[in-house]
Amino acid sequence: MSEKNKQVIAQKTVADDAPKVIDKQEMDRLVSRNVAISVFSKIYYLASRLFLPPLTLMYVDLEQYGLWSICFILISYLGLGAFGISNVYIRYIAEYHAHHRVDKINGLLSTGILLVTGISITLLGALWLWLPHLVTDTFEIKPHLQEIAKDLFFGTACIFLLDASLGAFMYVLNGLQKIAETTFVWLFCLTIEALLVFVFLWLGFGIYALLYAFIVRYSLSIIIFIFLSHHLIPGLSVSLKHVERSYLDLFLSFGAVVQIAGVFNIFLHSIDKFIASMSIGSHATALLDVGTRFPVTATSIPGSMTAAILPATSYMHSQQRKQELINLYINGSRTMSLLTGFIMGFLACFSFPIITAWLGTNEEYKIAAIIMILFTLPQQLHILTGPGSAVFNGIAQPLRTLIYPLIRIVFIGIIFLFGFLFFEINILNISIMVALASSIGAMVYHFYINFVVGVTNALFFRRVLIPGLFPYVLGYGLYYYLQDWAEMALASRSESIIFVLFSGTIYTLVVPLFIYWGIYSSDERNKLRVRVLRMLLKITDKLKVSIHH
Repeated sequence: MSEKNKQVIAQKTVADDAPKVIDKQEMDRLVSRNVAISVFSKIYYLASRLFLPPLTLMYVDLEQYGLWSICFILISYLGLGAFGISNVYIRYIAEYHAHHRVDKINGLLSTGILLVTGISITLLGALWLWLPHLVTDTFEIKPHLQEIAKDLFFGTACIFLLDASLGAFMYVLNGLQKIAETTFVWLFCLTIEALLVFVFLWLGFGIYALLYAFIVRYSLSIIIFIFLSHHLIPGLSVSLKHVERSYLDLFLSFGAVVQIAGVFNIFLHSIDKFIASMSIGSHATALLDVGTRFPVTATSIPGSMTAAILPATSYMHSQQRKQELINLYINGSRTMSLLTGFIMGFLACFSFPIITAWLGTNEEYKIAAIIMILFTLPQQLHILTGPGSAVFNGIAQPLRTLIYPLIRIVFIGIIFLFGFLFFEINILNISIMVALASSIGAMVYHFYINFVVGVTNALFFRRVLIPGLFPYVLGYGLYYYLQDWAEMALASRSESIIFVLFSGTIYTLVVPLFIYWGIYSSDERNKLRVRVLRMLLKITDKLKVSIHH
């Protein structure tokens, strides 16, 4: 072959391997699609989870349900040993697959599974030895519940750590950009779990119904992800012969910052329940879990947008498109603020009828309604830090994300120190202290993000924070107008359900219209109309094809 032909072939190879440049319009489309998939999955998750606590509390008491809540505090800490590993899988499997290096995928996967399995066995051994002390001394579980607590704690830990190891196959699929497939499997397994909880409770398994359904959910998802990974990657293999030190170094270095941030965030996420359980008991943990369930779970809907912002900011940063990156940060935060405000505004204003409709008229559930009110705005401020952290990760400065948990820890420490010195230790005061510390910490972090990104705080308040507060104002206005009916509805669960459905319908009609005409600019309204029209055209085309066939 002549030298000239070799040069031509080399140039063609480089051209074929060169990444496609994604322009602004295509980037907007990709971000919108990924956001839509993520938001839909979280809405489905929220809907499927709503009926489980009231259904469970029909068969078990609050103390046993509190044990189930403690399980997730424990497994969140057990998961710290493998926290940053998912990022390594997704990042490098995407690269290896792009270059058709199945051998490297095998090496990375085999090394990761071996590493996490070793960590998991060590953690399970430590948990088994510490379990009696954990039950009797740390959480001070009552004697008649101690055996149940041991079964729940160790059972959930075993299946969780099994998923931490073999769940690597899900990250393989994410690395292949098969996000829709993994989302579908996730939703399918959630549905199976919810159905099994109902069946097992009806069969009389009590609190163990949640454990058995939890085991089936994770076992089924692991099997499906293993099958799909082998189907999509011919030659995929997990074996000790593929394990290499070079892959181990990737896990120990690349995920280190994410690991540290994860430790802080999990600690902060569970600190209220941890303190309540140790100082008051599992009964208080259950009430905290019920009171925060709606705000925490609901924010996962707008919070899922962060997953779409991260790769987009990384791409823009690599091409030095700074202004586009800033626009994405502001517009993404604005959309997230409006969506979160829409959800939280209703939860804050209608918390008492919501809790009554959800759990019943028991007087002790009223404290859960107050907790819900306390955590709505702090959760909104917290979830709005997501786009900023995504920008830091996208511009390869993940160390900056550690500022947020450190700020929160400082304020929580200060507020709890003075709170425990001057106020009574009860569930309400613990909730107030955590909510206050979270709000202050989030605001300080927002100012820091704006400074680094190059956005003025005045612009952030005007475009992001203030618009997200209008739904609260509209919600309180609607509740004031319906106040007489609301007070009567609290006496009956069925009446509360009717009231929540009616007020929720009115709220859902009024708030989006106000956002569209009162908050959106003309440019934002035009873009929204174009996207809706495009979506309707796609649906119409698919219907035509279906009718034709």
